[in-house]
Amino acid sequence: MQTILDHLNNTIRPALRDYLSAESALNDAHRSKDADSIETARRAVVRMARTAAIELHQFADFVANEPAPALPVFKSPADVRLALKPHCVFGRTTTLIDDVHLLGDVADAFKHHKLNRNNATITGANAVVMLGSGFGEMRFSEGKFGGAEQVLVIQKSGEKRTLSSILQNTFDAWMTLLGQPLPPISQY
Repeated sequence: MQTILDHLNNTIRPALRDYLSAESALNDAHRSKDADSIETARRAVVRMARTAAIELHQFADFVANEPAPALPVFKSPADVRLALKPHCVFGRTTTLIDDVHLLGDVADAFKHHKLNRNNATITGANAVVMLGSGFGEMRFSEGKFGGAEQVLVIQKSGEKRTLSSILQNTFDAWMTLLGQPLPPISQY
């Protein structure tokens, strides 16, 4: 189990922290009103979003190939993700949400650009966008306040989700599956 926790602490958590830092830097750039700073910050956010999504999604591959006495024996990364899903809830409530699958689609979209799978919830990388959101467009308590620009995932259904929330919900599911305490939200 220690090898899994080391990977979580040394690879996954830093990628998530880097993404949140990039989102914060984007907020600062917008406050500066400097167009070059805003564009540079946008590019950094997308780059860090890609890394965070792929690292967190691929963690299932790592766990599937690293037996741990505290966990069941997994035959494949898909089996790990299946075990993870019942622990994935929205915003630390009791409402189950399939962000494990959605995160996989985001990671695949970053990797393959277009998704042709019938069960994909997004069309591809063009569904992972930098946008602000208006009042009522997002679930209550999801994402940045005041319509601030952030990474949104637009599903085929038309529902918009913030990448930060998808990452948080999936990370929390991992912590629960691994029997680890949940740190404060956004403190990876």
